[in-house]
Amino acid sequence: MSTEEYCLLSKVLVLRDHGVEPDAAVLASLKGLHYSAAGDTLARSLGTSASAEECSAQALAKQRELYRTHPSHALPGALDLVQATGAVMPVACATSSPQDAVEHVLARAEILPYLVCVTSPTMGLAPKPAPDTYLAAAEACAVEPADILAVEDSTSGIRSAVAAGMRVLGVGPEPSAEQLALVDHWVASLDDPELAAWARRLALPNSDEASACV
Repeated sequence: MSTEEYCLLSKVLVLRDHGVEPDAAVLASLKGLHYSAAGDTLARSLGTSASAEECSAQALAKQRELYRTHPSHALPGALDLVQATGAVMPVACATSSPQDAVEHVLARAEILPYLVCVTSPTMGLAPKPAPDTYLAAAEACAVEPADILAVEDSTSGIRSAVAAGMRVLGVGPEPSAEQLALVDHWVASLDDPELAAWARRLALPNSDEASACV
């Protein structure tokens, strides 16, 4: 889903509410961070004007508001990929975002019905980069982590999937050196022709590629 911008913007809005405009280094450090983990970074940027706990709570409130009030669309190729893979294997969503907000945007994008579950820190799990949300999704799918392909677009998420013992498909236009070193394969977009062809082959009789879940 195209929600990463809202996850980052929610933290930026907290800083701006306190009169601070983040520089490039702060923005890079906040990208992909769960709102609870971002509290320390936000508090350091603000000096003594707010505690880490207060910053985390403010970031969560901003994030929920953005999810409710701004359109969030499936990334190009996402729905087709979920439909194709979901026809032959379990598909789940492991997220660090608020579960209610994530389920809302997934439902609007018509992806939610294809998912076995959505796992998030709302369930009492540690947020990414800890492996907990991915391991919970693996358990719900009744699949060993080593047989799962995680699809990720953030460094925090990639670290989480790797820590869970999963293979990782990275997605995005400009991967970092660290991201490329951690993933098994990288595509610029989920509508990548090679990826789409792989998904179509999964449904073929006697396909030997349908050995992982997404």
